[in-house]
Amino acid sequence: MPHRTSNYSHVLLLFGVCFALGCSKGDSPGCGSGTKTTSGESGETALEVPSTLVGVYEVTQYQQSEGTCDQLVDIAEAPSHLVLYSFEPNDGGTTRLGGAFCGEVNVCRAVAKRAAEPTIGGDEALGWQGWAIADTGSFEQKCAATVQSHILSRSASDTIEIETRTVEVVFAPASEEGDVATCSNKHAIAVASQDQSCKSRLLLVATREADL
Repeated sequence: MPHRTSNYSHVLLLFGVCFALGCSKGDSPGCGSGTKTTSGESGETALEVPSTLVGVYEVTQYQQSEGTCDQLVDIAEAPSHLVLYSFEPNDGGTTRLGGAFCGEVNVCRAVAKRAAEPTIGGDEALGWQGWAIADTGSFEQKCAATVQSHILSRSASDTIEIETRTVEVVFAPASEEGDVATCSNKHAIAVASQDQSCKSRLLLVATREADL
């Protein structure tokens, strides 16, 4: 069995964290450092939000796969709200969209103000997609990773769906030195993007409740 090192403590929504790679220009995957901000009357700094999807949403459905990815069951302890936030990064990349679970509306707004640079990229009409590395490891001079694909779409004017599919991939290391293999997260995502298998699946449906 592969030896793995966990990068996070849960399997819930991950695209609000910097591990959702493939978001920056250049050869190095990862989150850019630039942010666009505006100052409100309170003096607090807030992210500019050009996407029409941004806002606070009430979670109305949260399910996970059981047995196969086609069979979904309700998750007992579902989050109550989700906040979506976005901006155009200073590095010149396309508009990015991020998401995070939160409590009531004002708490969600505060979460969006201090959240890390969003990492989901996409198009308002075509949908938004992001990638997250759940865990990585190596065995027998090969790399192994559990990769999540997050796909966000609008199912109605005020309703969104987020589907998360998890796949496990094995691939050759970027380089080897003795018994140490260097495994690239960017390579893991590239392999996963061509993999149509499914280890597990999450489905979230949420309805817009408030603006940011």
